[in-house]
Amino acid sequence: MERYTNYMVGLVGGAARPFIGGQAVVEGVMFRAPRAYAVAVRNPEGEIVVDGREHVSLTTKSPWRSPFIRGVIALYESIALGLKALMYSAEVAEPAKEGKEGRKASAWEKAGLVVFSLSFGLLLFVGVPYGVAYLLKKPLGVAAEGSIVFNLIDGLLRVIVFFGYLAAISALKDVRRLFAYHGAEHKVINVFEHGGEPGPETVAGASRFHPRCGTSFIVVLLVILIIFHAVVFTLLPGDLTFLAKLAVRLALIVPIAGVAYEVIRLGSRLPHNKLINAILFPGLVTQFLTTREPDAKMIEVALASFRKVREIDAGEAP
Repeated sequence: MERYTNYMVGLVGGAARPFIGGQAVVEGVMFRAPRAYAVAVRNPEGEIVVDGREHVSLTTKSPWRSPFIRGVIALYESIALGLKALMYSAEVAEPAKEGKEGRKASAWEKAGLVVFSLSFGLLLFVGVPYGVAYLLKKPLGVAAEGSIVFNLIDGLLRVIVFFGYLAAISALKDVRRLFAYHGAEHKVINVFEHGGEPGPETVAGASRFHPRCGTSFIVVLLVILIIFHAVVFTLLPGDLTFLAKLAVRLALIVPIAGVAYEVIRLGSRLPHNKLINAILFPGLVTQFLTTREPDAKMIEVALASFRKVREIDAGEAP
């Protein structure tokens, strides 16, 4: 694996640097700073289209900035802003031809797509593993659903489904391009957090792996879910129905997301802590699947997005 280092947001070279995160979108990159976000996308004509807006997170305001609560809010905002950026990038990268499929999706259609996507994700990564574990209970000789063994099997199946899903979509050409833009996003942030100034040469030579990543968040979330399930379901009544136990599993995702968020933050605040780095290491390994080396044009797009978000965040944009 390429060399990586955790970097906390703080004094770098004598100047305070803001916390900046990002996300790959269709033929582009979205960056988010404390007071702004920007999306840069390459259109079919080869031009880079950049859109930037002011945006202040609720996690900067009381009571939403409290530990564990801020993680849930941050997750919600990341999903909402990420989907918005994805829809925008799709419109720029693949505009509908006039007179053919020219009608834009309505707000209700977009909302329906979001609900369907989230429901499908919960079914795939929570419902399916639990259902399979339930069916395997008797063949494997597991006495009860509330047992530690059953919940470990459920957790293992969830991990298998997650990595199987990543491996499957990695074979798709469009997804590989998305993952390359993900790599470009990481490279820019790594240069910035090293204290350097992101440019074509410095970004090209940076690592595409970064511990503070959505992939690491999901892996940490999976690990904590396995531990929580093993504890919680040994304490619940054994006569709960299948649907009741599935509902509890879904409900636990929200508070555990807050815990996973705090673990990721600790990775930035304690860059040399061996325990935290050990927890984050599986997420870094997973990035072999979710990131790829970008080409020069992809880096150019990522830099356009990064420069725009820095301008707006600093109050320099017109």
